[in-house]
Amino acid sequence: MAKGVESPRWPGLMGATAVEISVLIPGWHAELTIGGALDSVEAQEGLPEHVGVEVVVVVDGRQEDRQAVCSWIESKGSGRRWSITMVCLTQNCGAGGARKAGYRHCSGAFLAFLDDDDVWQPRKLALQWGWHQANPERIASGHGYNTIPKGHEVSFTRLLIGGYRPHNSTVMIRRALWPYEPEPFRFSEDWLMLAMVAKIQPLAMLPYDLGSRSAAAPAPLADRYSLSRQRLKLRLGSIRAIGVLIRRGQLNLIWLPPLLAWNLLLAVRRWLLDRWVVARSDAA
Repeated sequence: MAKGVESPRWPGLMGATAVEISVLIPGWHAELTIGGALDSVEAQEGLPEHVGVEVVVVVDGRQEDRQAVCSWIESKGSGRRWSITMVCLTQNCGAGGARKAGYRHCSGAFLAFLDDDDVWQPRKLALQWGWHQANPERIASGHGYNTIPKGHEVSFTRLLIGGYRPHNSTVMIRRALWPYEPEPFRFSEDWLMLAMVAKIQPLAMLPYDLGSRSAAAPAPLADRYSLSRQRLKLRLGSIRAIGVLIRRGQLNLIWLPPLLAWNLLLAVRRWLLDRWVVARSDAA
């Protein structure tokens, strides 16, 4: 964890409303996209008047990102609906470390994750919060990225073998039923977090379009800071996450050999596909 954390807070127009939902946004090289992410939170509609929202933005070690957040706050003036806390880290910790630092400033009963290069649909929070009110026993919900599932669940085993899982920017967690915090690791920390949830209870996939990649963000393979360009590190992060699950007693050691082989196979497959995409791009 970075030392010397600065955490200024700006109240919003709904300051007297009790905070029900905390929105947690880590920011890294986010000058082009953080404004859109914050705008999509401000534009949320359909929530009951008594449901308050707070935004916690974590600047992950860059002054340029800090200035971008400050500029957005200044541009909104006194018209912002929600309070915003800006947690400024003195060094880059990665998305996992940034979320963990910001989590300490979250006070809502629900935690909603949003990446700085993603945006939410206008009724995202209303739809998801409403679903959780109707299903008070459920820990987490979300949906896939750029796809709308018909409504199903993702089990712990399904996460292990791969396939469909919610995109991190659509995940909402009921904190009272979640005995953990965001994982602090730099790679595959979101997968590990969802695996810890799924070990308790399957993840609910909601039949709604909740979010998408920001139009201001470069294509993943063209974005030099995107994790999509670090496939090998992501896959190694997944292997590390499997080891963490074993150490925590959440996964039997017998799973290790087949999962290692499977992840290595996926890493080679992804590398070959990426090289093919680059080759086609160069040829064009």
